[in-house]
This record gives sequence, C-alpha cells and structure tokens, in this order.
Amino acid sequence: MRFTFRQLEYFRSTAELGSFSAAASQLFVSATAVTSAISDLEEVLGTQLFVRRKSHGVTLTPSGQHLLNDARQLLLNAEEMERSMHSRDGILHGPIVVGCYSTLAPTVLPALISGFEALHPKVILNVAEGSNDELLPMMDVGKLDVLITYRINLPPGLAEAELLHTAVHALLPANHPLAGEAAVWLRDLQDEPLIMLDLPPSGRHALDMLHGVGIRPRIRHSTRNFELVRSMVARGLGYSLLVQRPWIEHSYEGLPLITRPILPDIHRETVVMVWPEHIQCNPRLQALIDFARRTVKLSQAWPVS
Repeated sequence: MRFTFRQLEYFRSTAELGSFSAAASQLFVSATAVTSAISDLEEVLGTQLFVRRKSHGVTLTPSGQHLLNDARQLLLNAEEMERSMHSRDGILHGPIVVGCYSTLAPTVLPALISGFEALHPKVILNVAEGSNDELLPMMDVGKLDVLITYRINLPPGLAEAELLHTAVHALLPANHPLAGEAAVWLRDLQDEPLIMLDLPPSGRHALDMLHGVGIRPRIRHSTRNFELVRSMVARGLGYSLLVQRPWIEHSYEGLPLITRPILPDIHRETVVMVWPEHIQCNPRLQALIDFARRTVKLSQAWPVS
C-alpha cells in the first residue's frame, strides 16, 4: 500500500472543513504538512482530489468525492480495529455520538443515557439535538453514529430500528370550548388560530395533514421552540397539533393544558433510530440499538400500540 492512513485522515478533514488551513488547525499540524500529504496522495492515486481556489478554500473533484466515501469507511474500520483490541475482555469501549430530534430529546435521552451507561460504563455517549435538517447532514459526514427521530420524510439509504408508535394530538388551553370532549375533530378547529411548531419536519407535516382533510389553517405564531408552543397555547393564543406529549400537563408558567386525540384517527407516527445502511454497526452501537428498542417506550408518557 503506497498511501498512509495519515494521508487519508488529512484528506478527510480537508474535504469536510473545506480548506487546508482549517484541517491543519483541527489536526494540530501545519498547513504545509496537510497540503504536502494531499499532494503526495494525489500523486500515488494518479488523480486530482481537490480544485484549489485561492482565498476560497477547496472543493472536491468527482474522484475526490468517491475517495471520501471510501476513506471514511477505511478510517472507521481502522479505529474500530484498534478499539476491538481493548474489548476482548467482553467489555465494550469507545464513543457513540447520538443525534436526537429536539422535541424527543428531553424524554428519550436522559433514560437512554443513564440506563446504557450503567450497563456499559466504558462506552462514552455524546449527544446532539436539533431538527432533521441539521442532524441528517451531520450523519452523512460521519459526525453522528445514529439518529433518533420520527419516520417522517426521511431520505433513502437508511437502516432503522422501530422504538415506539405515537399519535398526533390537539393541544388546547384549559378553558377551550372543546376541552370537555373525549376527542377533537380537526374540522372543528379550522377557524381557530394555529400555533405551529416549525422544527423540520414538524411544520411541513402538520400543514400536509391539515391540507389533506381540506383545512387551510390560520397560522398565528410559528416557532421552533416546543415549550414556547405549549406556553402560547396555555395562554389561549391558539391551538396546536403535536406528536410528542410530555408527562406534565401544564406550561412553563404553570398554566394548565389539555391534550385530546384528533379525529379522524389516522395520524399515527413512528419513532425510529436510523443510521446509514452501508455502515456495519460496531458492537457498542448494536448494543445501544438493542437497549433503545427495549427501553425507550417505557420512558414515554403516551405511546400507542
């Protein structure tokens, strides 16, 4: 083999960060060392990997993009080989980076982290939370090992494990005229203001659901903040349609909230754990997936069978 793992590491960092200087800073080496290593790699492989643009960083050539996918996998395999030498005592070692959709994070992650780390104290769980638009690209470039989210508008190429089923519900202020009903028909809310959670894919999903039953909602406020949605509804500013349902039935201000199933009863959702299907799960990631499948449903207030 005429190239080195170090050259591949320098190449990967440059590709992901977009410049030699940024890669050098991340790797704690000089920019000259990075450019020299990549030039040597290009010479060995007989192809140009980057288009250099003065003052504008670098962009991958088609050959570079192809190599990046292979380099990530090869470096990952090498890292796993090293860790496996520490795991021959039957104890799992090493990091896992878990992404989680923001509204799920407060009820999914604490129990998952504490329970799994108690079983596997040598595994280090790191977490990132956000929208799917933020987290899926992170997983694409290897910054996340796995993502916990809803099975809504997910791209192809992902393997998955189902964690639980849940349902969309209407969130109402306590004094709402429909608060005494066992369930709420969507048509009965069509003239009222909507407080929309606009954290992708939630906002688009709610609008598609309403449009599907012929409702064009009047959006009064739109926010990415789940608790702000709940607080505005509690203040009587409108209703909302949400999937995640906390144990507590009041807002941050202590004002009561009412949750009701919606009719027609067709809006079921599935919480899944996903990862790139071309990635073979290492033992500690597989252990986390198995643990999540057994336990995540138990930490949720209102799972649906």
